[in-house]
Amino acid sequence: MAKDPLLRDAVKSIKAKIESAAASATPEELAYLGTAIDRIGGRATVLEVEEIGDVKINEITAHAEAVEAETIAAITATKDAAISIVASTKQAAESAIKATQTAAEASVAGTKEAAVAVMQQTETSAVAAVNSSAQAAIQQAAAAVNSVTQQLVFGRRSFFYAQL
Repeated sequence: MAKDPLLRDAVKSIKAKIESAAASATPEELAYLGTAIDRIGGRATVLEVEEIGDVKINEITAHAEAVEAETIAAITATKDAAISIVASTKQAAESAIKATQTAAEASVAGTKEAAVAVMQQTETSAVAAVNSSAQAAIQQAAAAVNSVTQQLVFGRRSFFYAQL
């Protein structure tokens, strides 16, 4: 294989001219370019030039496949990390929701118990107040009944003197 940089540059130059002139070149120009390739033949044959091209194509293909594999591996790792983060975030959110629910239920239960206790205390106080009022009313009624009874039995004057 050719390792001479000047030879490589000459082959590249001729190849570039052939590619650029291939569509519009006259047969004489193409023959001239073919002759230029033949003259290089003393140092490297056209077959060697083609082989170098095949080697380079294989190297580029291998490199592209390696880059593709690395890229796919990086994408897969990023995807797996993202899925893991989403799963842990979801789990944390569900835990927070459950904790909030439990706290709310406990708060509601505590409030309910406190309300029931206040209602029972209010009921007890109300019953005691009603009983006290009823006793006072009964005592007032009994006093009134006694007064009326004394007035009927002893007369009004006697009652009046008894009150003094």
